[in-house]
Amino acid sequence: MHIRINLERPWKLGGRRRIAFHRAYFSHSLKESPRDMSIIFKGGLPSECACPICEQALREPIKLNCDHHMCKICYESPERSQNCPICQTIIQPELCQYDKEQHKQIQLLPVVCSFEPYGCQWQGMLKDLQEHLGSCEFKAQKCPNCQRAFSAQKLPIHMEKCTDQRTTCSFCSKIVRISDLERHVKSCPLVIISCPFQCGLTDRTRQEIEEHRPNCPNVENVCPFVPYGCTFAGDRAAIQKHLSDEPVRHLMLLCDEITDLKTTYGIMEKDMENFNERQHRILEKAETCNEMFGPQLVWKIDNIQQRTNEAKSGACTTIFSEPFMSHRHGYKMMACACLFGDGTSTGKALSLYVLILRGEYDATLEWPFSRIVKITLLDQNPNPEERVDITYVIDPRKLRANGQFLARPKGDRNAAFGSQSFCSLSILQSFIKDDSIYVKVDVDRCPTTEAVLAVRETQKMKTMEQLRNEETPIEIVRATSVSLSEV
Repeated sequence: MHIRINLERPWKLGGRRRIAFHRAYFSHSLKESPRDMSIIFKGGLPSECACPICEQALREPIKLNCDHHMCKICYESPERSQNCPICQTIIQPELCQYDKEQHKQIQLLPVVCSFEPYGCQWQGMLKDLQEHLGSCEFKAQKCPNCQRAFSAQKLPIHMEKCTDQRTTCSFCSKIVRISDLERHVKSCPLVIISCPFQCGLTDRTRQEIEEHRPNCPNVENVCPFVPYGCTFAGDRAAIQKHLSDEPVRHLMLLCDEITDLKTTYGIMEKDMENFNERQHRILEKAETCNEMFGPQLVWKIDNIQQRTNEAKSGACTTIFSEPFMSHRHGYKMMACACLFGDGTSTGKALSLYVLILRGEYDATLEWPFSRIVKITLLDQNPNPEERVDITYVIDPRKLRANGQFLARPKGDRNAAFGSQSFCSLSILQSFIKDDSIYVKVDVDRCPTTEAVLAVRETQKMKTMEQLRNEETPIEIVRATSVSLSEV
C-alpha cells in the first residue's frame, strides 16, 4: 500500500509514512520530459535515502566525512553551508566521495508507475521505472486543443467532445476553434463578398473591399448600419425611408454585434484569468526559491544618517526588514533595528532584534521556537582579510518568560527578542559605508540535539498526564512512543 500527496507539497522527514516526488531523478531525459513526472515510492522513502537539502531522493549520493549523504548537485551548490545540515559537522571535501552502494540501495527501492492516477498498475524497482515509462500505455498526453492531460486511452474519446476542437478556415487556412468559426468568417480578410454600398463591385475578397471602401462612389449613399451588416444603398430619401421601415432588422444587427463583442470579451477574460493564474504560480515559486537559499536574511539599511535623525526625533524609532523564512516551510520571521537605541540604550547603542510572524506552516512546526539565531553586523572593509564582523548569538532556550517571544503567534507577530545593546553608536560609525550598513540573520535550519530531547520530554510528560487523567488504553501508549521516536 502506498500514499499519494499533492505534487506541490514535499514529504517530511518526521512522518511515519513518507512519499517523495523527484522531477529530475533520471540521468537522461525521456522524450516525454521526466522533469514533469513524479516518482512515487511504495511504502515511503527511507530517511537514509533522502537528501537533507532538497528533501528528495538522493541523486548521485555524496558521502560526507560524517557519514551523512546529500545529492551531488546539492553538494556542489555554491549556496551550500560548510556544515552538515544534520549533525553540523564541518564538511571536509577531501574526505567526501560518491557512494556507489547507497546509489544501488536507492535503485532497488520499490516504486509504482508515475501514471498510476491514470490507471496504470505497474509496480517495480526504481531502476526499472525509466524503461517502463518509455512504453507505458497510460502515459499522459496533452489534448492539442485545450492542453488538458489525459491517458493515451482516454485522449481520443476526449478529442471527439472537446469544446476547444480546432478546424481550418476554408478561405484563409487559419486554424480556429469550431465554436469561433462563424465569428471568424465574418471578419476573415479572404472571404469573397460584394461591395456593401452596392456600387456593382462583386467577387472580391474582404481585404480588397476594405481597400475599395474609401473610394466607393456610393460611400455617402449607404445605410449608417453598414458597419454592422446592413447592405442597403440609395439616395438620401431612400435611406430615410429604409431607416423608418426596418428598425427591427437594424436592432437585430446591433444585437448580433453585441453578442460577438461579448464572445470576444469572454475569450479575452478567460485568457487573462489563465495569465493571472500562471503569473501567480510563477511568483509563488519565486518566493519559494527566495525562502530556500540562505543566509535567511542580508538586510541593507541605507540612508543611515536620515534614519538616525528620525529615530532621535522620535518620528520613527524602529525600522523593519522584509519578512523571511527560517528554512523551507519553516518559521516566518522579521528583523528590526533601533538605530538610536532602545530602552536604557537610547542614545548609547544600536539595538537589533528578530521577531516571529504568523506563518503559513505554523501548524506543522515545533513550538516554542527553539532554533539558535545569529545576528551579525557585517564589516564592509574592502580587504576581506581585515573584516571584523560583530555577531550576537541568541539561544531561545535560555530566555526567561519566553512565551511572548517564542510561542506560536496568536496575532500577526510576537514580541521582538535580541540585543538591546548590540554595539555602541561610536563603534557603529566604523561599519557605515556609503551611508549604509548590512545586517545578516542566520537561523539554524535543524533544531539542536538538546531541543529535540526537550521536545521529546515535553511530549512524554503530556502523554503520561493523559494516561493518568483519561486511563488511555495501552495500545495508544505504543502508538505514541512510535511518534515520539520520529520527532
